[in-house]
Amino acid sequence: MTSSGPALSSPPLHHHHHLHYLHVFFCTFYQYHLWPRLLLSLCLWTGGQVVQVSASHQHFHPHSIKIPGDITLGGLFPIHARGPHGVNCGELKKEKGIHRMEAMLYALDQINSDPELLPNITLGARILDTCSRDTYALEQSLTFVQALIQKDTSDIRCSNGEPPIIRKPERVVGVIGASASSVSIMVANILRLFEIPQVSYASTAPELSDNNRYDYFSRVVPPDSYQAQAMLDIVKAMGWNYVSTLASEGNYGESGVDAFMQISREAGGVCIAQSVKIPREPTAGEFDKIIKRLMETSNARGVIIFANEDDINQRWAIYCAAGCSCCFPLKWRCHMWPHGDELLKVTRPVCLAGSAGTSVLFNENGDAPGRYDIFQFQMTNHSHPGYHVIGQWTNNLRINLEEMQWSGGDRSVPESICSFPCNPGERKKMVKGVPCCWHCELCDGYQYQLDEFNCETCPSDMRPVPNRTACRPTPIIKLEWNSPWALVPASLAMLGILATSAVVITFIRFNDTPIVRASGRELSYVLLTGIFLIYLITFLMIAEPGVVVCAFRRLLLGLGMAITYSAMLTKTNRIYRIFEQGKRSVTPPKFISPTSQLVITFILVCVQVLGVFVWFGVVPPHTIIDYDELRPPNPDLARGILKCDMSDLSIICCLSYSIVLMVTCTVYAVKSRGVPETFNEAKPIGFTMYTTCIVWLAFVPIFFGTAQSTEKLFIQTATLTVSMSLSASVSLGMLYMPKVYVIVFHPEQNVQKRKRSFKAVVQAATLSQKSPSDKQNGETRIEPDRTQ
Repeated sequence: MTSSGPALSSPPLHHHHHLHYLHVFFCTFYQYHLWPRLLLSLCLWTGGQVVQVSASHQHFHPHSIKIPGDITLGGLFPIHARGPHGVNCGELKKEKGIHRMEAMLYALDQINSDPELLPNITLGARILDTCSRDTYALEQSLTFVQALIQKDTSDIRCSNGEPPIIRKPERVVGVIGASASSVSIMVANILRLFEIPQVSYASTAPELSDNNRYDYFSRVVPPDSYQAQAMLDIVKAMGWNYVSTLASEGNYGESGVDAFMQISREAGGVCIAQSVKIPREPTAGEFDKIIKRLMETSNARGVIIFANEDDINQRWAIYCAAGCSCCFPLKWRCHMWPHGDELLKVTRPVCLAGSAGTSVLFNENGDAPGRYDIFQFQMTNHSHPGYHVIGQWTNNLRINLEEMQWSGGDRSVPESICSFPCNPGERKKMVKGVPCCWHCELCDGYQYQLDEFNCETCPSDMRPVPNRTACRPTPIIKLEWNSPWALVPASLAMLGILATSAVVITFIRFNDTPIVRASGRELSYVLLTGIFLIYLITFLMIAEPGVVVCAFRRLLLGLGMAITYSAMLTKTNRIYRIFEQGKRSVTPPKFISPTSQLVITFILVCVQVLGVFVWFGVVPPHTIIDYDELRPPNPDLARGILKCDMSDLSIICCLSYSIVLMVTCTVYAVKSRGVPETFNEAKPIGFTMYTTCIVWLAFVPIFFGTAQSTEKLFIQTATLTVSMSLSASVSLGMLYMPKVYVIVFHPEQNVQKRKRSFKAVVQAATLSQKSPSDKQNGETRIEPDRTQ
């Protein structure tokens, strides 16, 4: 990047050709506006013929050129580079030293050859070599103030006693230079003491804008504060937010980097990865160390450089312009030159029209406006290798990114950012103290991205969208009829209902036959009703939940089992009491008639019904959508389950009474195991209860073992309904299927047996308990009354 008029620009560091770092380096850019004429010789120059000055001009002042003239201008140029340790001057500097000096000499020649600019007045020059070293330049610049130092020669006499004739040095009315800011600062402190105006063509350190300290200093180049702003604008145009800085140790480099860092902090959005300095006297391997250090922050691929050309060993291209015009006070044409302060008053408000198409002017601090051409050194451009203008900056940036070329000819801008933007659904976790750096954390689980820095948990009835930028409603499901979890239980229940209906129809058809009467017709119909309700509850458990369905679920879930096991308990209790009473007395026990059995069964069932209605009163039946039951770690699998307000505990409580009846019935069945095989249904009921207990013992671990399953509702519903159907099938199969088989396929066995009294029944029970050895041969076997 250079000034928009005559300017210099630089190629990359030689050390950087193999790096992935930025291949455009933003360095100092200079305008070569010199003094064009008498009094205020400010001018732009261009390349062309340069005045050749013989070596005789340097007879008295080594590393200097003397051009005689009526008025003398001083010049400071880095003709030589900084020498190695212990040596002031090193190798010649062509572009930054000799070419600049030639440009000044050419400008003087053009002015002196124009009879209209300064008639009868010739401009001369005293040009000194700074050797790119501030201390050496300070010593050299003392030449400019010698004429203004009053010397006391009163005590000096020649050998003949006459006072000596001392040739007074030429008076320097103004100084052009220097190049490096550190040199200009050093020289400016001397020149201001003698009120000698100084105009620099390249010094850009921001501190030179301090008009209180450097009130006689002006420059035709903008300060680094403008350059730093231009660099910041370029960095932002590139989309970078994480760069490193490299500065030459000294006023120019350090001040430039400080200016860039300050405006980047004020503007925000750009962070500094590393700030590296180049020592004043770098060793051979110093740059390799600097490059390795810069590569430690691999994300910071852009490097902002404020460095002296000697430090970075750059080649420079020179763009010159010439010709300017200005008006000066007429009275100055007739007198000796004005004093420095008078010259300064004319210098600051001057505005010159340069031939390059740009104006030369100074603000109140002696600074030129910020105008830069932006160059990129394109090494991979085979057709036109070298520097290419890619934009301009004049308070605002204009840059053509499409014209840029990078390593390997790539036209895409390399990335130089600390952290890449987070993906949707990720929040930024900032790195402390570095606002451009962050870590991206995924909003996990049921969280979504609330804003750039925060994740929030979705409401309970919602789940995050796939990219986790918002929440969406959780799908609501229920047990469907076509699901395997519903088809299998429904099929078993349907078969059970058909079988139960067949038994009922058979019993009704053969209601007056001995087998039907012997089984206790009234209680059998009650028991078959209970079995039918057990099968029926399967369809209610699968049906879509609603208020009516939920109410019938509560009522029938335990009612069918309560009816079934109340009837069987009444039967086993009756048998047990008959035989227990027979051991003590021939008087039959109370409440063994069919009516009494129905009443006992009804009372037992009423306990279940009463409990259900109390439940209705406390918590009316209703449906709920359970979003917690099916909420796995993967939110895509989350579902809301439409179901009745029956928890696992409430289901067990609803079945608990029936389980008590079942256990009690089993106990009586065990106690009645000594009843003769031919006596009523004692042993079939016993086998039924043993098998039923096994079924429900298997039900408990399956039901509660699936509490953490993602298909908990379906598994538990299927387990519950299948277990109930199995228990009903066991009762139906063991108690009634043998009777139906005899009734249908062996009607000859469905005949009336001889009716016996209660006494005969007791005797039969007593004999059956005796061992075979106690019986006499030929003893008549007593058949019990099957109608009991």
